[in-house]
Amino acid sequence: ALGSGRFWAAVLAVAAVVAGLGRPRRGGVQAVAALAVGYATYRQGPQLAVGLALAAAPAHLVGAWFAARAGRRLGGSRALAEFAAGVRPLLVGAVAAHTALAVPLLALAGAPLRAAVPLAVLLFLARLLLRHGAPARARRAPVLVALAAAAVSAPVAAAGLLVHAVFALSRASAHAHT
Repeated sequence: ALGSGRFWAAVLAVAAVVAGLGRPRRGGVQAVAALAVGYATYRQGPQLAVGLALAAAPAHLVGAWFAARAGRRLGGSRALAEFAAGVRPLLVGAVAAHTALAVPLLALAGAPLRAAVPLAVLLFLARLLLRHGAPARARRAPVLVALAAAAVSAPVAAAGLLVHAVFALSRASAHAHT
């Protein structure tokens, strides 16, 4: 029902989740993210959207931490292979830290964890890839595909985007201007 408080809470939470990805840019990432989270919220309930909105805070904090550490590693590396070897475990650690911080917030909101955790990880990776990585057009394509695939299987979409992120974010060019 459009007049229910649950509906409007879910709408506001979806907006907060999408805003957590950053400023809207061309390419429709925010629209696809809104559709993916909106569809998941429709299937799982408004608690999912509220939980994902709460998980946006640790996504921002851990993302900033990752960017700062990767930037420092870039300055201290003598070779591209050395940089990549140091950033890969840093990225995996950032994903693990975000997940560890997001799970209690998702549970606090009453979100179903089986659906919420993969979506939170997917949105965190999307945030990192949209801020770092290849040129803007190349960054958006894998994120769009993963967000669209989340409607079918969020865990598979998150795992696929994690593999892409490990390769994309371990390039020195991904952090040259952060």
